[in-house]
Amino acid sequence: MKTLLVTLDSKFIHTNLAVRYLKNFCKDNNFDIEIKEFTINQNQEYILRQILDVKADIICFSCYIWNIEYIKEIANIIKEANVNVKILFGGPEVSFEIENLMENEIYIDYVIYGEGEITFNEFLKEIRLSNPNFDKINGLAYRDDGRIIVNNCRNLISNLDIVKYPYEEDEQFENKIIYYESSRGCPFNCSFCMSSIDKTIRNFSLNRVKRDLKKLLKTKARQIKFVDRTFNTDYKRSIEIMKFIVENNHNNMRIHFEITADIINEEFLLYISTLPVNMFQFEIGVQSLNEETLREINRHMNIEKLYHVINSIRINKNIHVHLDLIAGLPYENYETFKESFDGIYKLNAEKIQLGFLKVLKGTKIYMDKVYHNIKYRKKAPYEVICTKYITLNEILKLKSIEELVDKYYNEKYFEYSINYILENIYKESSFEFYEDFSEYWQQNDLYKVSHSRKRLYKILYEFIKYRDKLTEKFISALRYDYVFNNQYEELPSYLNKEYEERYKYIKRLIANDDEFRNQFFEDMSKEDKLINRFRIVDIEKDATLFIYKNKENIFNRCETLKINNWIKEYENE
Repeated sequence: MKTLLVTLDSKFIHTNLAVRYLKNFCKDNNFDIEIKEFTINQNQEYILRQILDVKADIICFSCYIWNIEYIKEIANIIKEANVNVKILFGGPEVSFEIENLMENEIYIDYVIYGEGEITFNEFLKEIRLSNPNFDKINGLAYRDDGRIIVNNCRNLISNLDIVKYPYEEDEQFENKIIYYESSRGCPFNCSFCMSSIDKTIRNFSLNRVKRDLKKLLKTKARQIKFVDRTFNTDYKRSIEIMKFIVENNHNNMRIHFEITADIINEEFLLYISTLPVNMFQFEIGVQSLNEETLREINRHMNIEKLYHVINSIRINKNIHVHLDLIAGLPYENYETFKESFDGIYKLNAEKIQLGFLKVLKGTKIYMDKVYHNIKYRKKAPYEVICTKYITLNEILKLKSIEELVDKYYNEKYFEYSINYILENIYKESSFEFYEDFSEYWQQNDLYKVSHSRKRLYKILYEFIKYRDKLTEKFISALRYDYVFNNQYEELPSYLNKEYEERYKYIKRLIANDDEFRNQFFEDMSKEDKLINRFRIVDIEKDATLFIYKNKENIFNRCETLKINNWIKEYENE
């Protein structure tokens, strides 16, 4: 009996962990299982052809909020074309209100809900029998003579080491993100989060984790993303895993963890300060700084300690820190969200991610939606429309602001000029700058099309000019950002291109200077041309040398140095 596991990822660079767990867990039983991995951006006809070519008897779909609508349509088409093929849904998106799902989607034959490995294995053993009996398979829902039967839920796996390593030895991961977990469950009870349902923490053994990581760190993946909901629950265990990664990460892979900042102690902070630059990335879910909101969503957060921890991590300039906020939470209105934004903005994290509440089945916030008058989209991802506290118009304003934060803050291409704006024009509130800037984008219909990075600099310049705040210092700051982040782009006229052209002859002299080469480019051979590895531009009347290093490393993208004395020496010569 041929079984096909199908997943639709949100992007090509992602890898689905769940279907690989299922296939490898069943390896010892000689089941005929194949995986087909697609993305939600691929042509539907292509996906259908690929699925049908397998000629599977059972087609199993891995369901999440980002792919459920696509999967429903594809599964329905397959069932309409071949009533004999069996359709199975599994995953977090179908683990609640199962009877209602199967009543509405009549093409679904089976649903596996909750933790799926053991259930899936038992199901495949049973379905290949001549007279299968599904009633004792916990975690399974099925149809029986027109009735929908939802069996008892399955107990969680106590010894996670029985769940086999999910990836194949010969899988190719170059430039992809590999998902991995060293634990399941979460100790916290955040009302908006699916992980709050599984309140127990279960760990894979450290020996197992190290064996797995040894294999993963040998791949050429772009990143290993741990999906542990709170990686640092046990800080000693976390340190041991991170030490192992540092010792074995010979390919300099980026490692991503989700952590809770305010439970970090000084010992863990001290260890973090010793980590290599640019290897680790921490995502910290702040969600809100409004205490009434935090109480309501069961987030017992020490805000003072949160600030201390994030500032302590940031000061070392070795870890990428991403901070998350969620709009649409209970008791969070537009003004309190503005205060939360201003509060975390001053922490100067590498990224600020503005998310919008997803009202997920099974969560406390789903149960409380009537009390808080939370209106949300009826199709996945069930995003908030408005609440008792925030209007649709305000949500849409935040959406527009989110886009500008992503363009102008998160990539760090405008850092010098945005800092100037906040220090000199919008001293009271960083949020107000993005709010005003967003209104300017609306008025000038700028959201309608995408813009190159080059154009984004000009838009920022035009906004400050429109606000009648254009000064030579701001132009100089924008010029700095432009040169710092654009190694090959010629300075545009509005940034005074003559401020670079005046140094063209001297730049050629410097490029041929052995002393200069030895000081800044000792890793390059004498045959390598240096002329495109640096630029000389006036910044606030100072001749400034820009030396381009590693564009992938925001901590070491470019080095700058004031060289007025050098220039005088070369001019004299």
